[in-house]
Amino acid sequence: MTATERAQAKLKAANLRILAASQRQNAAAHRRQATHPIYPGQAGICEGKAAVIDGFAARSEAQAELLDAQIHEIAVALGARGGKVLN
Repeated sequence: MTATERAQAKLKAANLRILAASQRQNAAAHRRQATHPIYPGQAGICEGKAAVIDGFAARSEAQAELLDAQIHEIAVALGARGGKVLN
């Protein structure tokens, strides 16, 4: 993995974390709306949407963690072979 590829992977992981944070905020907004429904049944709809969005956030966070793990594994492998490890 070149330094550029590593930087791109780190950027992608950071972007996924930003996406996850945005998704969590969106889910929280749906939960707040569920506590003040405007029409009958809205509370259930909002809670359902919040649960789905939380799932998207969890997926985004997991993808970011996977990228971090891959970067780390490559760095460890390079270090074990005496290669240059980039931070």
